[in-house]
Amino acid sequence: MSQLITHDSDIRRATWKMIENQSSLMTPDVKILDELDICGEVRADIAVINGHLTGYELKSESDNLDRLPRQIEYYSKVMDYCNLVVAPNHLEQSLEMLPGFWGIYVARTSQRGNVFLRKYRSAHTNKTRVDPYSVVQFLWKDEALDVLRQYGLSKGLYNRQRSYIWERIVQNFTLSQIRLIVRIKLKDRQNWHDESNYCNSAN
Repeated sequence: MSQLITHDSDIRRATWKMIENQSSLMTPDVKILDELDICGEVRADIAVINGHLTGYELKSESDNLDRLPRQIEYYSKVMDYCNLVVAPNHLEQSLEMLPGFWGIYVARTSQRGNVFLRKYRSAHTNKTRVDPYSVVQFLWKDEALDVLRQYGLSKGLYNRQRSYIWERIVQNFTLSQIRLIVRIKLKDRQNWHDESNYCNSAN
């Protein structure tokens, strides 16, 4: 009989291990992050940034699915690939909630107490739900201004709120360009400890 998976940390470790063992994800410039803020509304439990942006939402046996609809909404606005890693007791209910392009992994516990993942279905490219204004919100104000400055589009923006600056990027770049810009900036970002200050600031 499988023992209960009671902690997020069990599934998180197993998911990190799975990611690190996938050569398609572990490109030379890959960055893997815990708790990536999405639009100030939810956090991606694990985000993988390489040639795509891939998110993993984790649900242990002791979790509930009350927040999953909102998490699905926001992951789907920004991620190229979305995945749910779920304990067996949540599989049936989560299947009723997830869009068809989401991948699903089931986390089980071995007789030795080790958590392992089994792929239930693969994630497919998120072709229709990605929203450029949501994606650009990954950029901090100085990062967004730097993008506009490189293209001569930053004049008069330095004292404007970041929402206005984000909108200027959306007006001047395609979705594919915004996706690329955001991935580059996230990979290059060094001072992640400052993220909470940016998330809570209107500027």
